[in-house]
Amino acid sequence: MTKKTISLTLALSLSLILSACSGAEKAQTNTPVNQPDEAAEAATPTGKNLPADVVRAEAASVELKSGGSAEAVVKLKVLKGYHINGNPASKFQIATSVDVEQSEGITAGQPIYPPSVMKKFTFSEQPIAVYEDEVMIKIPLKTAGAAQKGERQLKGKVRFQACDDEVCYPPRNLESSIPVTIK
Repeated sequence: MTKKTISLTLALSLSLILSACSGAEKAQTNTPVNQPDEAAEAATPTGKNLPADVVRAEAASVELKSGGSAEAVVKLKVLKGYHINGNPASKFQIATSVDVEQSEGITAGQPIYPPSVMKKFTFSEQPIAVYEDEVMIKIPLKTAGAAQKGERQLKGKVRFQACDDEVCYPPRNLESSIPVTIK
């Protein structure tokens, strides 16, 4: 093989690897129901695909008084046969997390994650911390005393890594929103 052929082969291989990796973490829209994304259909090395709707997020509306506080709840629904990593996550796992943007006089505090369940799977030697079925994540909210009354949508992002009993899939982001009314 000539140097030119080797260089061309390496460049083509690198291009294929980079294009395969570039779609792994596309965000989804969720208001309140998820929209499938192209990354959801990407196969793992085992050839298995992750369903687009493996995790759905919803949040009930929250009412606050100016200068007051309340708690929002983001509910994650995990498709049967799958789990997502707990928070805190086990060693080498990516924790499920919720990040809420500040908006117009409303401040979101640190999320409060529920306890996870320790389970053993075929892909790990030790049990790992997971969430299954439904997960309720609480978000403390505070409003400024001068916060303008009215309705708002707090934008949020849920990051998770879904797994089944045999394999973990690449981490994904899911956009969500919390309806808030300041009275």
